[in-house]
Amino acid sequence: MSAQASPAELRRRIGHPIVDADGHVLEMLPAVFPFLRESLGSRLFEDYLKQGPPVRRRVGARSEAELRADRSPQAAWWAAVTDHPVDRATVMFPALLRERMGELGIDYSVLYTTHGLSTCAIEHEELRRGVARGFNDYYAEVYGPHRKQLAVAGIIPMHTPREAIEELEHCKRIGLKVVGFPEGVRRPIEAGPSSHPSLWPGQAHWFDTFGLDSAHDYDPVWAKAQELGFAVTFHGSLGLRPGAVSSPTSYGYNHVWRFAGVSAPVCKSLFLGGVTRRFPGLAFAFLECGVSWATQMLGDLIEHWERRNLDALRANLDPERLRPAEVETYFERYGGAIRERLEGDFGQALAGMPIDGATPAELDEWKHLGVRSPDEIVERFAPSFYFGCEAGDRGVATAFPPIPARGARLNAIFSSDMGHWDVTRLDDVVPEAFELLDGGLVSPEDFRRFCFENPVALYRKADPDFFAGTALETAVAELPA
Repeated sequence: MSAQASPAELRRRIGHPIVDADGHVLEMLPAVFPFLRESLGSRLFEDYLKQGPPVRRRVGARSEAELRADRSPQAAWWAAVTDHPVDRATVMFPALLRERMGELGIDYSVLYTTHGLSTCAIEHEELRRGVARGFNDYYAEVYGPHRKQLAVAGIIPMHTPREAIEELEHCKRIGLKVVGFPEGVRRPIEAGPSSHPSLWPGQAHWFDTFGLDSAHDYDPVWAKAQELGFAVTFHGSLGLRPGAVSSPTSYGYNHVWRFAGVSAPVCKSLFLGGVTRRFPGLAFAFLECGVSWATQMLGDLIEHWERRNLDALRANLDPERLRPAEVETYFERYGGAIRERLEGDFGQALAGMPIDGATPAELDEWKHLGVRSPDEIVERFAPSFYFGCEAGDRGVATAFPPIPARGARLNAIFSSDMGHWDVTRLDDVVPEAFELLDGGLVSPEDFRRFCFENPVALYRKADPDFFAGTALETAVAELPA
């Protein structure tokens, strides 16, 4: 199968639909302003115009010395396609995107915000919620007529479960079928700036990732999403994770692995917090982040559980099981220079080794999972999580056996990222994805899963009727439930 063929020809040859789980809207902000003015009111709307989204603050022309002085991260510049006007227009105007879908080889596309990124990081509650509401109303009105082939994700602020639930209900009322959650929420440290050596000197905030150790119980949010038929999809930069970017001179440094870096903590938090155990029927997706890190995470989780589950801790690592007298016999025979130089009593020195943290009141760190075997860890992880991978991501191959632990298959989902700087030609996206197949990195069956079955399963798991009335209705009806 030649990558030189057109996207439409490649689509015909492969014989199954291609579903794009993560493209982007490139909003013309003045067209969004009427919706923001309505949702915010005149005073807050003026505040929004003055402040702008958090991610866009302090991005005016500044010297390298100024950036280094206050460690402001270098942001993206020249971040949208200019050389192909039709591509620039395609991500701006939904009617043109729909018209070109066949030409691009894509049957259905789910789109996420661009100018609404970082909305969920706005600290002021009324402003945060009003901006999210305005963008959501805009998407419903402008993209609603194109729902046969397009869906735009609403923005769900998550500072509290209440605000998230109210916006989920609003998105359902206005007809949005997909919603996007931030990667976490920055919160103040309750006791004030910390002096712990593992934190930055004077650190006053921490980052809440909604699962393990969260400030709130977010189970009502997951329950509401399940009730309303929404998959829980996380898109990096809907919030802003402190420390995720740190170079004042290199946007490349700041962007490489960034989305994996902000997705991994929320994935791990949900898993270790037992969310997938309590909501086994709910689908969670992490977008624009690849899947190879998740393959490694699953292996690491299994390895840690095998060595640090409660039974293994007690059998192998409990300090009470150490027999100092036996160790001392080896010290007498083999201590050598250590024996000659040791100051003080051997027993006291042994008791201080290794340098352990204080024993916690609760020894079972896995209690939220309720697992008894590595296979149960896989069952809690693999079916619930989906991972957005761009067309050129060769790491897609790591999602399929034999690479993941214990023969698991992870749910990699095709994501174009159209609308952003890394897609310089829209008609290159599908041919680039086909290089996975041409190069023998994935089988035809796994390519079908990547581009069709897995994205369909993500949305269909949340809402069995998600694709009713769309261009994929007939093809999806032929898949197993």
